[in-house]
Amino acid sequence: MALAGIGAGSTTGASVMTAGVLALRLMQATGNTSTDVGGSVLTATLFGGIVAAVVSGWIATAPIADGWRRGVTAGISVLGAALLAIGATVADQLTGIIGVGAYGVVLVVAAAVTHRAARRLGRA
Repeated sequence: MALAGIGAGSTTGASVMTAGVLALRLMQATGNTSTDVGGSVLTATLFGGIVAAVVSGWIATAPIADGWRRGVTAGISVLGAALLAIGATVADQLTGIIGVGAYGVVLVVAAAVTHRAARRLGRA
């Protein structure tokens, strides 16, 4: 159950962070950004990704009765999200905007699969 919660939180948080990278790259491609705006976009999506990872990890582990274990699982989800979000940078460097978008789609699908697995384990 804890592993499913970590997976759900990590992929959800990384999806949000990757969406921020994609938004920034699209803004840069159209010339509608400055350094201040770009930094704000990345900061906001990084914070949003951290919050999404914690909340998703916490919710996915709802069947675990011990709040301490749920909290640790949610915290580890943040680390997993950060590691997965590094993949967005790699995809950007290797393939550009298309690669970041494709990586984002993969993360969203992985988030859906891991959340479903967590729900299934919670009912078992």
